[in-house]
Amino acid sequence: MTSKFATISLLFFLVLALGCKKKEEPCTTCGENCEDIQNVKHFFYFKVGSWWVYEEENSGLRDSVYMTSAAENPNNYDFDVEVYSTHQDYTYRYWPEYFPTNGCPEHGTICRKCVNVNRSKYKPGDFVGEASCFIFVPLEGWNEGNPNVFFENNRIHVDSVEDSLSTKGFTFGRTVVIFEDNTLMEGRQPTYHTFSENIGLIKKELVDSNQVWNLVNYYI
Repeated sequence: MTSKFATISLLFFLVLALGCKKKEEPCTTCGENCEDIQNVKHFFYFKVGSWWVYEEENSGLRDSVYMTSAAENPNNYDFDVEVYSTHQDYTYRYWPEYFPTNGCPEHGTICRKCVNVNRSKYKPGDFVGEASCFIFVPLEGWNEGNPNVFFENNRIHVDSVEDSLSTKGFTFGRTVVIFEDNTLMEGRQPTYHTFSENIGLIKKELVDSNQVWNLVNYYI
């Protein structure tokens, strides 16, 4: 009798303990903004050998950009990629900065800012700089400080988020436009960078330089 009672008590406390474990925030509390944290990779992580060709609207100049290295953790948000710009003769590196203090899981569904994507620009003998370039989850109107040595009040802004975008003969899926007040690595000027899911960067506008670079061809 004692043994049976002890077994029942043990089962009761096991059920109670499991019931009291902290549950992940359910997707229903986020509405349409809920998605997997790994989806940040859809904007930046592509296989080595992928390439993009951009054309500047005013001059007709072209820039071919190649994915030269790519690594990821397939179980969470983490990745590290590099692309080389033939026109600029510079390499851009992209990698995520994770915010566990926001209550963000390393994998699974999220509905708040859990990752910033950082970007650096360099070539042998010349490191231009690094800064944040993307907010994930991207919600229109969100912004965040991104200071640099020339503009300490610099910020990046989620200017717009579209479910789809048709331009220059292409139709893209979810597209996010990031505005930055003063982009150090693009000549210390206001910029717009447009990223599309599963494609990457599709447009770059350098405001003071009066340059608009549009994607005209790609292979992924």
